[in-house]
This record gives sequence, structure tokens and C-alpha cells, in this order.
Amino acid sequence: MRVLNTDEIKKNLIDELTNHKFTGKLLLLSKNPTNEALYYKKAIIRRCEEFGIKYVDHEFTKEMPEEILAYINAFDKEDGYIILAPFGDEKDLTYLKNNIEIKDLDAFTYRSLGFSMEGVSRSLPQTARAIVRFLEEKYPSLRGKNIVISNKTTTIGKPLAMNLVSKYATVTMITRHTADQRDLIKNADIFISAIGKANFYDKSYFSEGMLVVDVGTTYLDGKIVGDVDYESLEDMDIEVLTNKKGIGALTTLMLLESLI
Repeated sequence: MRVLNTDEIKKNLIDELTNHKFTGKLLLLSKNPTNEALYYKKAIIRRCEEFGIKYVDHEFTKEMPEEILAYINAFDKEDGYIILAPFGDEKDLTYLKNNIEIKDLDAFTYRSLGFSMEGVSRSLPQTARAIVRFLEEKYPSLRGKNIVISNKTTTIGKPLAMNLVSKYATVTMITRHTADQRDLIKNADIFISAIGKANFYDKSYFSEGMLVVDVGTTYLDGKIVGDVDYESLEDMDIEVLTNKKGIGALTTLMLLESLI
């Protein structure tokens, strides 16, 4: 097993953020945040303080959608926001996705999602954008690559799949109901997982020579654990981008880059 990292991309992002004078604020919006959401929020706040970016950390409780919208749209349109999932029911989210006016940093609104579905990388949700950035740095072209994605959300799987298809990759999206998952994954050139199940995929899912990108995060015993059982892959000829120095290390930086 060869463990990859995103250190070079991370360095370039840090240089860009260090040399930029930020004027807009970042709104961190949550409602009954999970441990994973709190972990991500703390990481964003640390980076904001590092680069001198003003931020507002606001946790909603029982406000109605109209009150939430009024709060968000009261900020300057050059300020940016991220809504940390989970955040209310589908009806409330639909209302917000249709009506928020300030800068959308994580493809929350239908407008941003529409652009991302057309293959516009800058409009992707940040995790999906970070995955695309990594793949573009690694491969001269994704044309003809057989890619399997284990995630069907609008924050990762769906927009990521459409973006990769626009680059002429062959993309399969699997769910827990997909038959013959092992065979589909084993025949892939690239496997991307973001299901949030600790150590779920062991060596029985993989074949020699493929690339595994682990984007999964599970808060377990005080640590963030990925979807892939790395120990079982140690004797395989396989490349792995783990959740330690991989996509997670880029996502926060790319979120802040979107303020520029």
C-alpha cells in the first residue's frame, strides 16, 4: 500500500490565503450540530484565525425559516456562509435554498448546485471540489477512467459524479442497495468513499493497482476514523489517499479560498 497525501495542494492554498487581504466575513451556521459538524467547525475557526478572516459562529435553536433567512440576508452580499449539516427538515431547507442571497461557499443553493451539475468546478460543494482538485493534479486526464463513488448526497456524490462525467470519466454511483458492490469496486480505476462507516471497506473490496480515495469521517472514541480499513491493505499494490492527510486537509482551505 502506498499512502498518498495532498501536501503540495495544501501548501499552494496556504500561500494564496496568506497573501490575500480578506474583507468579507464567514458565517458558520448550525442547528443542533453533530460531533462531526462541531469538529469541522472548529477546524474552520482555527483557519479563520490563522489567516485573519472575520467569522460569525451562529447556532440556531427554534427559529422559523423566515427568521433564519432574514438573519442570513442581513449580512453583506460579499460575506460568505456555510450551513453545517444536519440543518432542519427538507421543507425548511428548500425555502432557504431558494432565497439566500449572500455568497454561497458550499453549493447549498439550487443556483450553485445547478452550475456544479453543468461541470463548473468552482461551484461544487467544497469536499467534491477538493476531490476534483486532487484527481486533476494526479492525472493528466480523467478521460476513460472507471470511477466508482460510494455516496449519493448533493454535497458530495451527485455533483462530483456529474463533474467527472463532464471530464469524460465513466462513473458509477453505488448505494447500500447496489448489488455486486465488491465486483463494481474491484473493477474500478478509482474508488471514492464517503459513507461515514468506520473501517467498512477492507481488502476484499479492492484489486491491485487501483486508487482509493477515503473521504469518510466517523467520530469514534474521540478520533475521526475513515471508511477504509487501511491495515488490511498493507500488503497490496494499491494507492490510498486516507482521510488523515487527504481531502479533509483541503476542504477547509478551499472553503476559505471561495471567499476570494
